Amino acid sequence: MFSRFFLILLFASAYHASALACENKLVCIEEGNWSVGVAFGAGVRTNPLVDGDAIPLIILPDVAWYGEHAYFDNGEFGYQWQPNQDLTTEVFLRVNTERAYFSFWQPSNVFLLTNSVDSVSTPRPGEDIQGPSRYISVNDIARRDWSLDAGFRTNWFNGRDRWSFTLSHDALSVHKGFSATGRYQHDFKWQDWVLTAHFSVTYKSSNLVDYYYGIKQRDTEDKTLWYSAGSTLQFSGGLLFIRPINQQWHWLGRTQISSLGSGMTNSPLVSKRFVANIFFGVGYRF
Repeated sequence: MFSRFFLILLFASAYHASALACENKLVCIEEGNWSVGVAFGAGVRTNPLVDGDAIPLIILPDVAWYGEHAYFDNGEFGYQWQPNQDLTTEVFLRVNTERAYFSFWQPSNVFLLTNSVDSVSTPRPGEDIQGPSRYISVNDIARRDWSLDAGFRTNWFNGRDRWSFTLSHDALSVHKGFSATGRYQHDFKWQDWVLTAHFSVTYKSSNLVDYYYGIKQRDTEDKTLWYSAGSTLQFSGGLLFIRPINQQWHWLGRTQISSLGSGMTNSPLVSKRFVANIFFGVGYRF
């Protein structure tokens, strides 16, 4: 249960930091002080893995601290060079979230199933068991380990527009892969709402994708399920929105959808082509 709660916080805080941030957090947070907030509401992040649990979003923390150069922002530790209103450059260390889909508590580990099926693989509904449609449950594969991302990011601000580029690598040599993300966001207002629309493209290397979504002998002796994953591109787009209630309370929400790319969706372990992230609720700033 602790691991599941940790994963909820990991996903939630990463999103909530964006939802509650100003255009530049260096402006919002007084240097050397903590910024602490929490949101309460209802939401979900879907899980693309076969038999994978969706991730509930109920309580979303937002914790950040910025010094003159060092900072902590919702699980990310970093160091910035010459931060200003127009440009920031930073190095960081953070938990890689790729494994989070593999870590949830599963009912099959607790209850005795009366309608159990082949524990190795099952055909997709309506498709031939001998074809590439065969898949394997996340409950039946070898453990995937956590890793840490060590990376570099640069952000450029121009009025209501923000461009960023992030490059990160496996700091613990778990999967020995890397990822690169280009992101654009635009802030605007509609009546009393403050909105942020964003779009990003992420490249994930073959080593990273294959470690988590490839199927090898470690997972099953059934060679028809073995799969070596290649690199992939992921596209994401979404909308964040906030409406103040008073100085401490505000309405907030997020909708986002991300494509997974063929390197992941061709895996017998993956049953969905998209991941959706939705949350609606109220936030409180301490």
